[in-house]
Amino acid sequence: MKKYSEFKLNIEPFEAAMILTENSEIKELIVFYDYKVADDDKRICLFVLEKFFLRNSSTASLTVTIDNFEGETIMKCVSTGNGEGLFDIGWGAGRSFINSARHPLEAYIIEVIRED
Repeated sequence: MKKYSEFKLNIEPFEAAMILTENSEIKELIVFYDYKVADDDKRICLFVLEKFFLRNSSTASLTVTIDNFEGETIMKCVSTGNGEGLFDIGWGAGRSFINSARHPLEAYIIEVIRED
């Protein structure tokens, strides 16, 4: 079951990335991360996290991008692989995984753009 959230932040992408990498809960779940700066000082940070959820015996993946391509810092979170069975029931695992990335940055979220 896929879950998606998008937030507008009032800090730069690299600042948000530092907050995530310094968070002990998030740090241990990071499988891959990368940071890039374009010629026009646009920045993007990419994180891939993985976590096992006992509630539905599944390993979920969370992909987080933080960029300022449109002039504002936007964080996008996509959680996948957190459902089980024929009906792909996630028992809240996807939303919980997204919230684990959201909570360290809660003070910097100025707008919730989308939550599915």
